[in-house]
Amino acid sequence: MGSSVLTTKGQIVIPKAIREKYKLKPGTKLIFKETDSGLMLQPVDASFIKSLKGIAKSNDPRPMKIWWAEYKKEERELEDRKLNLHEPSVKYQAKTKSIKKKK
Repeated sequence: MGSSVLTTKGQIVIPKAIREKYKLKPGTKLIFKETDSGLMLQPVDASFIKSLKGIAKSNDPRPMKIWWAEYKKEERELEDRKLNLHEPSVKYQAKTKSIKKKK
């Protein structure tokens, strides 16, 4: 068992022995879980992702690839309406002088 100190920036260093044991490399994402006995760190890896399979069930029988594309299209249309992007935009024309080269 190792220990670490929380810095003023809220950072901790995971002891080398623990990093090696759990194969934690720089850039590994970790989640903090609150338990009755305290905090638990869990790496977000393939096994963690697989453990979430089926957690968000959909009532839509179509494959996710199809309904997700439709959802994103609706979302973009809504954002366009919010930002008034469907209106023809007024083009800005900068006033510039032509500079002729001297011969």
